[in-house]
Amino acid sequence: MTWLRRLSITARITIGSLVVATLFGLVAVVVIRVGVASILHNATNTLLTNDVTAPAASVEAKPAGPFDLPGGGQELAVVDANGDILASTLPESLEDRIPRLLALGPYPSTFSVNGNTYDVLVRSVATTAGEMHVIAARNDETTSLILDRLTLALLVGALVLILGFGAASWLLARTALRPVSRMREQADRIAGGERSGSGDDREGLLTVGPAQDELSELATTLNDLIRRLRASADRERQMVSDASHELRTPLAVLRGQLELAELDAGDADALLDDIRSSHSTALRLGQLANNLLELSRIEAGPSSGRIDWRTLVDELTDAIDRARLLVSSDEDARPISVDFDYDPKSRPDPASRVALSPTDFGRILDNLLGNAITAIRGQKAGAGPEDVVSATLHVETRSVVLTVHDSGPGMPEDFIPVALDRFTRADGARTSTSGGSGGLGLAIVAALAGAAGGSVQLANAPSGGLVVSVRLPLVRV
Repeated sequence: MTWLRRLSITARITIGSLVVATLFGLVAVVVIRVGVASILHNATNTLLTNDVTAPAASVEAKPAGPFDLPGGGQELAVVDANGDILASTLPESLEDRIPRLLALGPYPSTFSVNGNTYDVLVRSVATTAGEMHVIAARNDETTSLILDRLTLALLVGALVLILGFGAASWLLARTALRPVSRMREQADRIAGGERSGSGDDREGLLTVGPAQDELSELATTLNDLIRRLRASADRERQMVSDASHELRTPLAVLRGQLELAELDAGDADALLDDIRSSHSTALRLGQLANNLLELSRIEAGPSSGRIDWRTLVDELTDAIDRARLLVSSDEDARPISVDFDYDPKSRPDPASRVALSPTDFGRILDNLLGNAITAIRGQKAGAGPEDVVSATLHVETRSVVLTVHDSGPGMPEDFIPVALDRFTRADGARTSTSGGSGGLGLAIVAALAGAAGGSVQLANAPSGGLVVSVRLPLVRV
């Protein structure tokens, strides 16, 4: 059936309609022929019964005759008890087979002889001369001729109806698919960058018809797809632009540092300072590139990992240890207390998992804790009585919630709605370029949470600092 798939939808609908109409037409012809044949057969039996009624009464009244058999196509015979024919209008071919006719019994039967078919009825009559028989026969040729002509008429009528049905199906299919053709032409214009007319066409979208049918739903779905693709392309262009901007600054700094190192070639101490500064800038560039690759990996597809509650807790404690090492590595910086908490009695269903790999969950923790530590270090000394970063993990209905709270300066309220976008930084302490993820830390957290079907919420705490809540849904395995 490969050839069928190569045909247009209109042709396939028309061919399918013709096949269905042909099947129904043939079934209708057979049913009508069988019904008419049954009616004619019953009518013949009734006529045979009427044919033998009067002769049988005459034989019973006058068994010795004479027998006045009616004509007009009524084929009758009176046979005595010995099988001799007393009177007959039967054809000679039937008279020669009287014993076989008597053996047919008292019910209408079909008898064939010399290529002719007869309907035969035998009526036995008890008389003073013994049991006599009245035989009535009717040639089936007329009935067969009627059925043949009726069948031919039905076949011709069915053929005409099938052809008409096929033409109507073709016209209806063409009419029904005409909006699809217009939609395709419009899509070609959109793909070519043409925008003309008014309404959706001017906006580069497919026209949605007024009818609430499948075509309008298809156009709406395709318009949503077009919007998402355009938004994705816009994000990609924005990402390239932002990445170029982010890379341009450290590259310019690195180039300047290398030029300065060339000038300081005769001063070993100054040259060492220039090399160290260049190394720090190169590390920042490497971190930015790694974050961009990580975002691309996350957006390429969902994670195939699944982690249980015990692994989540283990990753939390490991991330806290890494954060404490980060705090203690800078002896000149203000001390920060890094704590964590979880309820050991609050456990999800053992068969439930979070759709993340342990590495991805650890990356969420590292980014949030690192951002919190950077924010605290970026604020002015003595700004708060105590510098604290705390992480809590608890179970809610069908989800696990990770909350990270710091005592830093928080975020401007107007920045919070865009804080999860790429390469966005708030004013103040959180814009520090010493460390951090180049404006990609929270974007990576949001991407990882979204890949697991979760969400991220940011809010300034009433007591100060920022609260980041990551909600990760639980799935059964």
